[in-house]
Amino acid sequence: MSRATSDPAPSDPAPSAASADLVRELRSFSGEIERYIAQMSHVHTMHRTDLTALALVMDHGGASPGEISQGLGLSPSATSAMLDRLESAGHVRRARVESDRRSVRVEVTDSARAVGGSMFGILARHMRAVLDDHDEADLVAMASLMEQINGAARAARDEAGRAAEDRGGN
Repeated sequence: MSRATSDPAPSDPAPSAASADLVRELRSFSGEIERYIAQMSHVHTMHRTDLTALALVMDHGGASPGEISQGLGLSPSATSAMLDRLESAGHVRRARVESDRRSVRVEVTDSARAVGGSMFGILARHMRAVLDDHDEADLVAMASLMEQINGAARAARDEAGRAAEDRGGN
């Protein structure tokens, strides 16, 4: 890895201690969420990617197979195989879009909602216990900060993808 892609430029100011602490805590949070999802995938005997796909479809109120492929970084054939698994398990249904009968929309079923409730209910309960200690103004500010941080993560992912393309990668 070159210095240009691994370290800030020498002219970049050093991050504040609080900023560095927050970035470290966000990395730790990401790891904890990854481990939680891995644990829940074992509990529900589902592929981790299947759980991620269900969350994506739930969050968007339905999605096309192409949107799922793009959202998860899967090939169309891998997405199709995953949707076959989820459909066989009764977690999703594929429905033709009325305005364009060639298009398909993936929707979650009550079974998937039950899995989601079971999976994220535990996490939500523990997070609510922490969030309940903060007033509405704090929560609004934190939600805004997280929205900005997620945007920064997407921008970093896009930049990394362009760098990989520039090097002849995927």
